[in-house]
Amino acid sequence: NYRSFWVLVILYFLLLGIVAASGMEFLKWLKSIGADFEEFDPLRIPLYHFPDIWQNLFYVGTYFKFILAIVVIISITNEFSYKTIKQNIIDGMSRMDFLKSKVATIFVLSLAATIFLTLIIIITGLIYSDPDTKNLKDIFYGTGFILAFFLNIFSYLLFSLLIGSVVRRSGLSIGLLFLYSVMIENIIIFHLPASLESVSDFFPMSSISSLIDFPFKRYLFQEIRDYVAFSALITVVIYIVLYFYLNYKLLRNRDL
Repeated sequence: NYRSFWVLVILYFLLLGIVAASGMEFLKWLKSIGADFEEFDPLRIPLYHFPDIWQNLFYVGTYFKFILAIVVIISITNEFSYKTIKQNIIDGMSRMDFLKSKVATIFVLSLAATIFLTLIIIITGLIYSDPDTKNLKDIFYGTGFILAFFLNIFSYLLFSLLIGSVVRRSGLSIGLLFLYSVMIENIIIFHLPASLESVSDFFPMSSISSLIDFPFKRYLFQEIRDYVAFSALITVVIYIVLYFYLNYKLLRNRDL
């Protein structure tokens, strides 16, 4: 019944759908303003062709997860602000049951986002793909990114839940999450000694980012990783387990 929850969720899906489905219109706009380069037609860029479309749109989709993170943070911090978590515990809900309810919400949000974007990819891919790339091999080649996108969102939202549980103030938690996502981790990695550079891949944000490699370099004839690395999957799964454990330890040991 919380209106802000539904406003943010609807905003997320609207933005995700509009951005994901409007890439071809953007290319048409580029062409209309004369953005041809040495007679190269922007519409020939296979953004929406199978199998490229899987990685392209799932990569773009990861940039909107911060909106869902705000939903999660507001959800958990309101529990502390309005003492509803304490009342639930008094009424007989265990702390593990409470945590499971929050994780279930995160799971549903992540799954809904994944299904929604998958449907957009399939529909737009079938519309815009070259007939030669509409064979089953090309259509299903990039489906591994479905799992990668889900884990990307799910892990990030669990991380958001942890920050909200630690800070217990929505505004401060959202600001801290934003700063860590775009600045703090990058600053830490930048100051790592050369001997520890390889460790940077195992930081929280770096690990989830490594699930889906930046895809658009391929259109500049640069090499990319067009598959989901198994090591990245394992790292993120370990983080998911760690976030769940830390959230539970926090709920179990702190005074509500």
